[in-house]
Amino acid sequence: MTNTTYSAMSVSTHLRGMRSIPRHALWPALMLLAACSGGGSDSGPETNSPLSTPMALVVNQDDTTLTTLRLDGKHSPVISTLSLGPVQADAIGGVTFSLGEWVFVTNTETNKVAAIDPIGGVAPILESFLDENPQDPRVKIGQRPTRIYRDPVDKEVLWTMNDGDAATGIDTVANCSQGGSVSVLHNSHLGVGGEKPRVTSIACLSGKGEHLIAFARPPAIAQENAYVSSKTTGLISVLLPVLTANGNVAWSEFSTKIDLCDSAKETCDGDATTPNHSLPSGMFWSQATEKIYGYLSGYETVVEIDPKTLTVTRTVSIMLPAPSMTLYRSVGITPNGRFLLLIGEDTLSDPTKVIGKFGTIDLTAPILSVTPFSIPQLENVRPAPLQFTPDGKRLYLSLSNKISDLAFAAQAHNLKLDRLLVFDPSTLPAPPTFVAEVSLPAADMHAMDLWITGPQGAGSAKAAVVTNATAGDAGTVSLIDAATNTITATIPVGKNPKQVTVYYYGLAASDNQAILTR
Repeated sequence: MTNTTYSAMSVSTHLRGMRSIPRHALWPALMLLAACSGGGSDSGPETNSPLSTPMALVVNQDDTTLTTLRLDGKHSPVISTLSLGPVQADAIGGVTFSLGEWVFVTNTETNKVAAIDPIGGVAPILESFLDENPQDPRVKIGQRPTRIYRDPVDKEVLWTMNDGDAATGIDTVANCSQGGSVSVLHNSHLGVGGEKPRVTSIACLSGKGEHLIAFARPPAIAQENAYVSSKTTGLISVLLPVLTANGNVAWSEFSTKIDLCDSAKETCDGDATTPNHSLPSGMFWSQATEKIYGYLSGYETVVEIDPKTLTVTRTVSIMLPAPSMTLYRSVGITPNGRFLLLIGEDTLSDPTKVIGKFGTIDLTAPILSVTPFSIPQLENVRPAPLQFTPDGKRLYLSLSNKISDLAFAAQAHNLKLDRLLVFDPSTLPAPPTFVAEVSLPAADMHAMDLWITGPQGAGSAKAAVVTNATAGDAGTVSLIDAATNTITATIPVGKNPKQVTVYYYGLAASDNQAILTR
């Protein structure tokens, strides 16, 4: 492919013509389209075929819109742009999709979730904004829904984290008395009789602040449980499924809560609702150990939780002993669940440069400990979130452009900005091997997702999709070929595109979404 920058004119002339049609009626026609669209033709534009088109769903935060791009290069790249509510800064919380092939987007300002049909027409169709269950208005989307997760066991189930009032942390929409809430949505497969998305359950939480979730899964336990951390309060709520009188499954907070207060760090009074300073900032499930792991940024520790006993079984400090100046700021888990990868930096030992840092924790070891890595290619960079490919053979590291908090002018001057780094982590427990460095268009920040193809649950990257976002400005999206690690297209989108999610038909079923750090 050639390196292409699309013009505004080509972006605005996306396909039109099909209106919203019931999915079951459109299904045979779409299947025929998918079967017939395999080859290109020089005689005219190729028909858009949603069932076979890989898409990037781009969140334009300053517009409160979602732009859909096609990734295969066969047509004009912008398929459509949907308005997701009134224009408000950073109103869109998160994006995910289900096994039923619906796309869901949370709106933190309106307390709603947009339900989008991505394959029922030539362009995604905004079907509805979900806020409550029509049969039971008490079951609703709570206040300030931020992150949204696909359930790893029943992939037709979605979970929204409702962080409550920004000042108090109380979800007044759901009438919760102590903290935020989680809402559960369900949808069904395409086809005749398929049910549209609906809110099926809501559970109040005892904790306040940013909520993250991880799921303990069979066969480790008989039935899936959900673990929701509350950052301000410093506890983990355990949610259990309950069969209701009408045969539906609801979720409720279990009476046992995991208080993350550490008496070695601060005074603990034994009250799980009394805030501590642990600041849970990451939640992970490891299939290698069948345990939950929580990254506590306030304590600079990682805790291991046994889902059978609901207790913390092991704790490891991620603060390296002197003379190390490394501060780890985020954590990710490898696809096989064996390692936690620690991502951080050293801004103190050398006034001329920031030194990016990786470290690892082997979760299968008898004693948890941190192994720090020294990687020359991380000098003069500030690591930001990274993603693993499901096969565990690549990790893609985005970088932070922030310089305002650096104490030394030389560090800011020498800092590498607007880069994407690629590594091979299959060498773990040895240091990941450097593969490539990609220069990106200048922007305030960059968000990323990976286009993954290949065997179920073990696919590799076909491309990286990176947004180039600056507050108040129209942004772009860069497509990066994974084979050559070069930018093959730069596509204009809306203002401040701070999120991107890759979607294609069957992706949830193939379990080939890239694995994020937190």
